[in-house]
Amino acid sequence: MPISRYIRPIVMNLEYYQMLNVEPGVSIEEIDAAFGKQRMALVKEGRKSEIALLTAAYHQCRDETLERDAAVITATEIDLPSQQISETLDRLLRSHQIAATTKIVDRELQVKLKSRSGAIKPQIAKQIIQCLQVLDPVGIKTVVIYELRGKSIGWKQKFQLDEKIKDADTDPYSFDNRYINRAALPIAFAIAILAQILVFPRFLLIGIQIWIHEFGHATVAWLAGHAATPLPFGWTNISEDRSPIVYICVLLLMLILFRSGWREQKKSAMVMAVVIAIVQFYMTWLMPEHTYDTLISFGGVGGEFYLSTLLIVCFYFPLPDKFRWDFWRYLFLLFATYTFTASFSMWHNIKTGAAEIPWGTMLGGQGDAGGDMNNLSSMGWSDAQIVNTYSQLGNVCLFVSIGFYIFFLLKSLPNRSWRQLSK
Repeated sequence: MPISRYIRPIVMNLEYYQMLNVEPGVSIEEIDAAFGKQRMALVKEGRKSEIALLTAAYHQCRDETLERDAAVITATEIDLPSQQISETLDRLLRSHQIAATTKIVDRELQVKLKSRSGAIKPQIAKQIIQCLQVLDPVGIKTVVIYELRGKSIGWKQKFQLDEKIKDADTDPYSFDNRYINRAALPIAFAIAILAQILVFPRFLLIGIQIWIHEFGHATVAWLAGHAATPLPFGWTNISEDRSPIVYICVLLLMLILFRSGWREQKKSAMVMAVVIAIVQFYMTWLMPEHTYDTLISFGGVGGEFYLSTLLIVCFYFPLPDKFRWDFWRYLFLLFATYTFTASFSMWHNIKTGAAEIPWGTMLGGQGDAGGDMNNLSSMGWSDAQIVNTYSQLGNVCLFVSIGFYIFFLLKSLPNRSWRQLSK
């Protein structure tokens, strides 16, 4: 078999590159520029009959270069270098009849359009986004499309690329699941409101509200160094004397929480441990006795607000493995939103005159002078002060819950969805 069979195609390809006056291995842009220059030269010299051969050479070299680039991209199977991403995108844009140049600077893809009619700018952006979807560039976070008119920018559009679906988004127990972080709180509040309306769910969950109420009393006692046992039928046993053992136990628990957070790099757990330890020190050793008595009475209904809000906020934060609650946090979120909704609506009705202050106790009835509201009243609190304080506490806790939800909602969403623009 003659060797010329293999040599001839190679020689022909070299001749094509020589006709364009370029070297093999150049980029698509250089081939395009060379073709335009040689074609114009043939027209000026009156050799229009050679344009067909030059065009064939141009397409042959161009196709060969495209195949070479595609082979490189396929063979590497790694993230495209910035130059290759830019060149590949340029080719895709030209296939859509879009005259533009691209470059990548600090993970930002900049697409500069040549002057075109302003009426079709949205369509141009849509086509560019479609090209990006085909290319699926890795490592590009921001895309800027703009048109220069002289030395000023005549039109500009900027957006961020959507993040790909992470493994966390498919794990219902992950604290980084963006879909859970967006939907959990609204769904929990919707269920809580519905449970307030329906008799049977309200009957089942009223015990949880009572228990959180008692934990409100108990947490004040524990932080002040008093032993306390919250019971789910409307009673909390609290020791009259301060106990160093209680102080040490709570402090030891915070040290364990802080140490676990330190080892697992969970800053939220560390911050919580430090804050509680500081509050505990003040309430145990520095807080006046009459303030403690007031907080004990205030803490029942107050706990329905601030403990519920704490549980709602903590839904978004992972705890160390020793305190893991990735599954139980859903249940606590339901309990917290129900308790908060019930207490918030009750004090709203009291403030508007649709209901009365809950005097007395659950076990002794309205005539029991040992109720929380009765104690506050005996300490000099007026009815208006009681109502306004709890109403304002409910508003603050509501704003805190909504604020954290908005923070994590915005954190889970890109500034602008490029996939939505392409629809």
